[in-house]
Amino acid sequence: MEYLVINKILSDKQYGFIKGKSTVMQLLKVLDEWSSMLEKGGQIDVIYTDLEKAFDKVHHDILIHKLKTIKINEKVLAGIINFLKQRRQRVKIEDECSDWTPVVSGIPQGSVLGPLLFIIYINDMIEVCQNGSEVYLYADDSKIFRYIKDEKDAISLQNDLCFIVEWINRNILKLNIDKCKVISYGRVTCKYDYEIKNTKLERIDKIKDLGVVFDSRLKFADHIKEKVKKANSILGLIKRNFNNMPCNAGVTLYKSLVRSHLEYAEVVWSPHYKKD
Repeated sequence: MEYLVINKILSDKQYGFIKGKSTVMQLLKVLDEWSSMLEKGGQIDVIYTDLEKAFDKVHHDILIHKLKTIKINEKVLAGIINFLKQRRQRVKIEDECSDWTPVVSGIPQGSVLGPLLFIIYINDMIEVCQNGSEVYLYADDSKIFRYIKDEKDAISLQNDLCFIVEWINRNILKLNIDKCKVISYGRVTCKYDYEIKNTKLERIDKIKDLGVVFDSRLKFADHIKEKVKKANSILGLIKRNFNNMPCNAGVTLYKSLVRSHLEYAEVVWSPHYKKD
C-alpha cells in the first residue's frame, strides 16, 4: 500500500479500502461538487452502476498483467501469483466428487490482501471516460455523473457510460443492468434516457448511496424519515426486552444500537447551519 500511495498509483476517485478515506468522505466530496454545479441552476444526471459478484469475477491473468504494469516488486509479485494461482476447486454431492479444476478468477475474500488487489484491478476504469464525465468509486460501487445543460451533455454522458461498459467487458466483469439506475438532481428540465446494451435504464427519484438516501431535490427528508423509523424500532425493542436493566447498560445500548443509526453521515444529510 505504501508503494501505491507514494507513487500516486491509486486514483483519488477511489474511496474504498484506502486508509484515511471512507464512505462519508466520498459523499461529502461528491455533494460538494454537485452543490457547486447546481448553483448555476440546471440539473445533474447520475448513473449508478452495479457490478455482479465483482470480487468473484476478477480474472487472475488480467490482474497479474496490471500488477506488472504498475511495476510491483518481483518478489512481491511472485508471492501474489502464488496466493492467487495455487487454488483448486471441485464439487461434492454426497459421496461423489468431480475432478479438481484450477480457480482462474476471484479474489479470496476475508484476506487482508484481497481488497487491495481488487482496487488495483478496477483502478483504471476511471480513466476511460473521454468526454469529461466524473466517476467515483467505493470498491465496486460506482457512479458516473455530469452537469447537464442540454441534449449534447446527455449524449456525452451516454458515450462515457458506453466507454465504461466496454472497459467492464474487456476486464471480464459483468454489470447487473437491472440494478443500474438513473437519477437527476436539481431543477430537472428534461429527463433524458440512458441505456446499456440497448436496455433503457430505470429512472428513479431517490436512491440509497453508501447508506444515505438521496432524493432528487437533495433535501434528505426520506433519509431522515427512514432513520427515525429505524431508531424508534430499535428503541422499542430495547424497552420491551431490557426493561429492568441498569441505567448505564441502557445508555450503552442506546449509543451502540440507536444513536449510531441517527449519526451515520450526519455531516452529509444534516450539516450545521449558523442561525441568524
